[in-house]
Amino acid sequence: MTARFADRLLAWFDAHRRDLPWRRTRDPWAIWVSEIMLQQTRVEAVRAAWQRFVQRFPTPASFAGASDDELFAAWRGLGYYRRARLLRDGARRVVAEHGGVVPNDPAALAELPGIGDYTLGAIASIAFAQALPAVDGNVERVAARHRGIADEIRSRPARERVRAAVLGWLDHERPGDFNQALMELGAMVCTPTSPACDRCPVAADCTARRAGTTAALPVRKPRRAPVAVTARAACVLRGACALGARVPDGEPNAGQVELPGAGVLVSATEAELAQALRRRFAARLELGPVLATVRHAITHHRIDLHAHAATVRERGRLQWFPLDEATPWSTPARKVFGRLLGGEAPAQT
Repeated sequence: MTARFADRLLAWFDAHRRDLPWRRTRDPWAIWVSEIMLQQTRVEAVRAAWQRFVQRFPTPASFAGASDDELFAAWRGLGYYRRARLLRDGARRVVAEHGGVVPNDPAALAELPGIGDYTLGAIASIAFAQALPAVDGNVERVAARHRGIADEIRSRPARERVRAAVLGWLDHERPGDFNQALMELGAMVCTPTSPACDRCPVAADCTARRAGTTAALPVRKPRRAPVAVTARAACVLRGACALGARVPDGEPNAGQVELPGAGVLVSATEAELAQALRRRFAARLELGPVLATVRHAITHHRIDLHAHAATVRERGRLQWFPLDEATPWSTPARKVFGRLLGGEAPAQT
């Protein structure tokens, strides 16, 4: 008789789990931070950022009072800054409504900004040993293959079947370890391509392995076609400063500092760049040749950013910002500085 799914999975996890710093704590705030950081970000990129963050902001109250620039500095290297803003909103709610203590009641956790079904299950199970599932992309893939779920994975039928499978497997004695083990299996063994089925602890009763359909599962909608953007900006350096502007709310990189232009997702000619500088910032800059061209990606946009030399005639609403770690320069701007100045650009991303 084949051993219970959870028993096989947990035995494998106990023997092969990665030593990740957030797995050495049961502090719900530290775990919450790690789960938000890990969304859409590689584990290796999160290690140092998580340790730096929890040292700087060891409690919800310490982060609740962080300024935008402090937030950007703490989140550097991770991108998707909306996650950090929602985490700060959540920390403020914890301070205002829960005395600064992360609540252990799932209903109260679910009310906090930035906490969806996955994050709720992860925090509740890992920090508070509550038997809730945590279904991320790795878990979806494992469940789809093991149960042979052929519906498009983000469809309601597929999501319901995945959740039902995980609830059926969930170990109520070690729910946090179980959820982490299932995610670990998807990340390290049941990978999107070339899964290592010979090393999988639950391969014996895997539907996809038996049917030879691992490559076809999970079923996903076709990726959105990439959109090419030819963006332009002015690059004016003065000593240890550069001319820049805060990115307005509602635009990518909101709150950060960018090189002045029409916007990082807006294709523009040189003439359109000059017009955008006047329209957006009441600035008049005499544009020169392209100093550097850098590439960047935001969601499905593939951006070529041309940074033009410029002479300032009227600065308008543009400001001088230092080229240092404390200034939250956007990643495209940092790439330009790195190209022009050599070595490393300012450390903010």
